Amino acid sequence: MPSNRQEPVRTRVSCQRKPSTFNFLTFDLPTFNLQPSNLPTSHRWWMLVLVALAIIIFVALSLGGIIGRRRDETWARIQREGVMRVGLDPSFPPFEVDTGGQIVGYDVDLARTLVKRWDVGVQFVPISFDGLIDGLLAEQYDTIISAFPYDERLTQDVAYSESYFNAGQVLVVRDGEDAIGGIEDLSGRRLAVEWGSGGDLEARRLAGGLAALDILPLETPTAALDAVRAGQADAALVDAVSAYGYTGEHEGLQIAGEPLTDERYIIVVRPESRRLLEEIDAALTDFHEAGLFQQLRSKWF
Repeated sequence: MPSNRQEPVRTRVSCQRKPSTFNFLTFDLPTFNLQPSNLPTSHRWWMLVLVALAIIIFVALSLGGIIGRRRDETWARIQREGVMRVGLDPSFPPFEVDTGGQIVGYDVDLARTLVKRWDVGVQFVPISFDGLIDGLLAEQYDTIISAFPYDERLTQDVAYSESYFNAGQVLVVRDGEDAIGGIEDLSGRRLAVEWGSGGDLEARRLAGGLAALDILPLETPTAALDAVRAGQADAALVDAVSAYGYTGEHEGLQIAGEPLTDERYIIVVRPESRRLLEEIDAALTDFHEAGLFQQLRSKWF
């Protein structure tokens, strides 16, 4: 007797590849045709799920590769054209200054050492400090090397390298002054500062924990350092740039200990310049280990 039971409809999946284009990229996207086969319905459902996952992974990897290449475009252009463009404000000696058509300074030497490592040249693009970030984002240059302090407010717009210089507040005393090794030794002493500066604010903050700290506010960092040299103050609290510059030109003073505050100078790149940033950070690490920054400080301060 013939059976009235009907065999379930089954499907078999076969795959072809055809080109698919989305504006900036072209790749072969798998397409799938379903044909009847002897698979049960539950197997057919799982097969479709696996196919869908395969398509998603394929597209994600393709797009990821394109995005990764776009992030490296600045580095690729530097390698292709053989030059890195550096934005800076040449009005801040000794880091960068225009000496009548030639820009020189600490940052200039740092930039030249960087590009020498990569066997490319450097082009300096002078611009006012306030316009540095806008110029970078407008792709007028590839990076900023211009005594640029770390600013957390800009981290959504640009990417920062590791620090290469700390311009924070330092304690300066007379040569041979062994009794003052740090801020904790200033109780009952006179501390010269530039009025209204970061050193002044830090001194007033520290005064609450020091007995009888006498703060002497003066008009400039140089005046504060002069006061120490003349014996009118026991120490001065000034920014590191002023301290290094003064002690490099005048005898009789020394820096005591490490900076009490941080104002770190960094190199700035666009967020998508990830490969360039990696190369910069690797170079800065090697430069620290090789003593380059001590050499630059000795040369320019």
